[in-house]
Amino acid sequence: MSTSAQGAPFNVVLAVDQSEYSEFTFKWYLNHVHRPNYMLYIVHVPEHWGEMGRIMTPNKLHELMEQAKKMTDRLKENYLEWSFQHGVPDAKFASPQGHETWHEIIKYSESVGAGLIVIGSRGQGKLKRTFLGSVSDSVLHHSHVPVLVCRNKDASP
Repeated sequence: MSTSAQGAPFNVVLAVDQSEYSEFTFKWYLNHVHRPNYMLYIVHVPEHWGEMGRIMTPNKLHELMEQAKKMTDRLKENYLEWSFQHGVPDAKFASPQGHETWHEIIKYSESVGAGLIVIGSRGQGKLKRTFLGSVSDSVLHHSHVPVLVCRNKDASP
């Protein structure tokens, strides 16, 4: 992986959430993959509350949406600060809204011309993954660019 013939940066999308798995993946990426000519785009897709609005009060829905916004703001602040501390001062952070997290990650990677998507894995078992789905699995199977799925073998799911 390198820059294009014109010297343009190689764009990498790193998907994060509030879990320890994302923090591990971020640190692993910086220590093992990142290069000076890489442009890092960090993406977090907040919880989607669309259908829930029909079964809860407007006040409760507003409260949940505000909590999600505050959590996203904290993630943005933390990941951009960590990026700066690790010599990646140009990192960008985005939080697209959408129903399917995996789909938003792929759409975002296409919009920034990513050549690689990096995502963590919680290491769910086969049964849990079958019923709940897996964001990393869906990104892996639907992406048109390489996907690096990073799993911390020492973390318990």
